[in-house]
Amino acid sequence: MPSRRRYSPEKRREQLVLVSIETFADMGIERTGHGDIAKRAGVSTATVFNYFPTKEALTVDVLREIETQIIAMFESVKETDDNPRNQFMALSKAYEDMISAHPATIKAYLSWSVSFNPDLRPQYLEMQTRIINMVQAKLPKALQTQSDALIIYNAANMIAIMTFDNRPQDVIQDFTERLLTALLTSKKSHSLCK
Repeated sequence: MPSRRRYSPEKRREQLVLVSIETFADMGIERTGHGDIAKRAGVSTATVFNYFPTKEALTVDVLREIETQIIAMFESVKETDDNPRNQFMALSKAYEDMISAHPATIKAYLSWSVSFNPDLRPQYLEMQTRIINMVQAKLPKALQTQSDALIIYNAANMIAIMTFDNRPQDVIQDFTERLLTALLTSKKSHSLCK
């Protein structure tokens, strides 16, 4: 058990949320309990209950933090230019950097994305809608449809899974390039058919 440190209530709460993200990433959202978080944080289970009196309160706060981090990452992507490839690659690079810098956040996020628990799903779908709208707004004009944003959003999750499964970087890069090519080709074909 890690040695206990004295934190202000705000710092302790922040620590418990971050430890909860790691625990959610390792054990899954539904399986993680107050005791698991306490053990990992080096505090008593009562301390975790003091900050989060119910599993629902804990989960809501942790998922809110995950959402904050994911949205901040997408907001940080600056528009590059009108070149669809450059803008798409900027979005992809930002997500890959987050996967590398905050793997527990992304793993917990992926766990949340496949949870159909009726208590968790609505919060996820609200966040997903916000992210898809952000992605759509950041896409170049050639790709600014909700369908394109959904494809890119779900492909980003696949890239995260491939990364965590230790797929070679060239395979991930090829996946990304093929996705972009397919989207751009589809757009050209679609506009020719009209």
